[in-house]
Amino acid sequence: MGSPGRLHELGRVAIEEPRLLSRALAHLDNVQVAAQLDTMEIGAQDLVLHALGVARRPSVLEHMRLESAASIVARIAPDDAAAILEELELDDITDILQQLEPERLRELLSRFNPEDIEEVEELLTYDPATAGGLMTPETVSVRDEATVAEALRTVQQKDELPDQVFYVYVVDEDERLVGVTSLRILVTRNPDLPVREVMRTSLVSVTVDTDQEEVAHIVSRYDVVSVPVVDSQGSLLGVVTVDDVVDVLREEATEDILKMAGAGEAITDTQTFGTSFRARLPWLMGAAFGGLLVAISLSRFEEALRTVPVLALFMPVVAGMGGNVGTQSSTIVVRGLAVGYVNREMLRSLVLREVSLGALLGVVTGLSVSAAAATLGFEGIETLPLVGVLTGGLVGSMTIAAGVGAGIPLVLERMQIDPAVATGPFVTTAVDVLGLLFYFGLATVLLEMPG
Repeated sequence: MGSPGRLHELGRVAIEEPRLLSRALAHLDNVQVAAQLDTMEIGAQDLVLHALGVARRPSVLEHMRLESAASIVARIAPDDAAAILEELELDDITDILQQLEPERLRELLSRFNPEDIEEVEELLTYDPATAGGLMTPETVSVRDEATVAEALRTVQQKDELPDQVFYVYVVDEDERLVGVTSLRILVTRNPDLPVREVMRTSLVSVTVDTDQEEVAHIVSRYDVVSVPVVDSQGSLLGVVTVDDVVDVLREEATEDILKMAGAGEAITDTQTFGTSFRARLPWLMGAAFGGLLVAISLSRFEEALRTVPVLALFMPVVAGMGGNVGTQSSTIVVRGLAVGYVNREMLRSLVLREVSLGALLGVVTGLSVSAAAATLGFEGIETLPLVGVLTGGLVGSMTIAAGVGAGIPLVLERMQIDPAVATGPFVTTAVDVLGLLFYFGLATVLLEMPG
């Protein structure tokens, strides 16, 4: 196992001290090498891969990001690429091949062993973001009429077991999934017992077109390490294992975070410059027009600002605190929707809770800011009315922000629009406009200004 201090040296060694590269690789396991290859320049990557040797390459490639692994497969010799890929699990092979250009894909498939091509080509027909695209057809199944001893022999006589073998699935004579048992149960029960007596029939399964996010939700909700995939007749086609689910959870969480920031759906270094530009521009333009809308909305208070210019000093506080509360509320709702913690029965209580929180936070924050402002003393305005405006303005702004932040994602979800976009210009603009309008509206009343 390599020490943390060495984890950032491999690329430098490959370029500056190539004679020491083999020694450096010996101190790192395959996961650590894969993590460094993910962030290396292409030239350094090629040097490291060459120094790795044939035996370690498949395992290293398996632990790399899909985009990085596909980039390597796309540029090395076809025979070498096919040889590396054939050492991987079928689902990992498919994941990488789905990233390639069609011409390169056909070139590699023509070099696969004939017995592997049919299964790989079938997996490639499924959408990568579905259970079919995630599953591996390599399962362990036995007939329901078999005994425990026969089931164990079936497992032992497998030429090559999948890496992730946790469950033994039970099928009927038509290959329909009827139950599941575990290896632990099989080795601890009477060998003469029928499998149907030790299997569990209340099992959860998915179909090939089930969305990957729903698959991940099922695995995490039911605390299973793999979930079977069946066709429309209930026949067992494969399984989605927990290692793929972890990748899905990371991918979905990353996508939601980036969408909420208006930065696209993928990490910057996996996108081209043009793709990143096109992903960000609409949101920034939306934010710019949102700011313009705020300016237009506040133009009616130009005379009030001229009369009591000190109000302008606290505009950033009112807008900023409202924006923070709106982002917090929308983030909680968006994530709750994504992981299934928020359902339609909870909508009213959730919005009420967020609005109440916003109001209470506004009271505490408003009193604190007002107390600080009162000690400064401003010419041309009495302290008590100013305290009332600041306190009331922050309470109103933060209460409105909480309601908007919680409500917009729910509305978008009802309209079947990804609610992750809610923390972009929608929430920001609405919170700024409504919060500042409330602030100045309150000021015109309490300070008896023109408005």
